Amino acid sequence: MGVFNSGLLSRDRPAEGMKYDYRDAPPALVDRARAIAEVCEAHGTTLPAAAIAFPYTHPSIINVTLGMRTAEQVGRNVQLHDQRVPHGLWDDLRAQGLIRSDVLAGHGGGRDARCL
Repeated sequence: MGVFNSGLLSRDRPAEGMKYDYRDAPPALVDRARAIAEVCEAHGTTLPAAAIAFPYTHPSIINVTLGMRTAEQVGRNVQLHDQRVPHGLWDDLRAQGLIRSDVLAGHGGGRDARCL
């Protein structure tokens, strides 16, 4: 699975008709992605930046590979990858039931530079 899951997590504000697992995303999933986007915005980040940072919350992940088709996408994804995502974001997403309660806050309990 890619971090943007076929597109649903690739925009700051998900819209109807976006793809999830290569099919149209169900409305409930689009609503959940929108709710996550709102929490991201409250933390000064975006849904795509959080989607890229999310795999790093697991201690076994040391690399995230992104698929891109254009030079513009490469530039955007490099910029997104370099953004800091506050570890408090994961706390708020867990508290609101938008991600699983057992999701870590980053390597070392949120001490990873990617999640500070």
